[in-house]
Amino acid sequence: KKYNLKIIEDAAEVHGAEYLTGRNTAHPRWKKCGGFGDISVFSFYANKLITTGEGGMVLTNDIAHAEKARGLRNLCFRPEQRFLHTELGHNFRITNLQAAIGLGQLERIDEIVATKRRMGKAYTERLQSIPVLQLPVEEAWARQVYWMYGIVLDETTGVDAVRFAKQLRGKGVETRPFFLGMHEQPVFHDMGFFRNEHYPVTERISRQGLYLPSGLTLTEAQIDEVCDSVKAVLNEIQ
Repeated sequence: KKYNLKIIEDAAEVHGAEYLTGRNTAHPRWKKCGGFGDISVFSFYANKLITTGEGGMVLTNDIAHAEKARGLRNLCFRPEQRFLHTELGHNFRITNLQAAIGLGQLERIDEIVATKRRMGKAYTERLQSIPVLQLPVEEAWARQVYWMYGIVLDETTGVDAVRFAKQLRGKGVETRPFFLGMHEQPVFHDMGFFRNEHYPVTERISRQGLYLPSGLTLTEAQIDEVCDSVKAVLNEIQ
């Protein structure tokens, strides 16, 4: 507020996640993620807690921002005359069918979050004794939703996530690597950003991190199988 800056909150993967607000520990107040930005955005891609196949949702309390977003979503038609365009807009309209699918999941978001939290707890219980794995952490002031269960391999293992994933694939376990850092994206280099810049922590995490299977239908037996495969690969490379 001091510098009149606007906050765009990336809530793409935190449907249902919460954090504590205030300091009254006797009566804690939990707040949902996606509510503190001037604009907040959620993803409805296929692997998110709520999915419509593709697309997402923009939230804002600012009327001007809301009208701008509605216009850009709908080809920037002028309100008073549909086929006149005020700006270069796009067709980002969600279909009624997609909306119905999303709303149906929204009605059971608490159930979905509970399932994800059970999955996260099960993985942690089975992998927490392995010193060369860095696991997700849940602080007392936050409630994880485990969109995906991510692990980071210690560099002392001598392997990166790509090789580790390949060996897991050989045991029938599909995984997915972490995202690369923004400073490694060619599009930003072409715009003059991040040239010849290095961020060692970001680079280590992106090269050593991968996501384990995290679907809502994952069973305890399948989690056991995944964890047994992780342990087997670690034994093979050490």
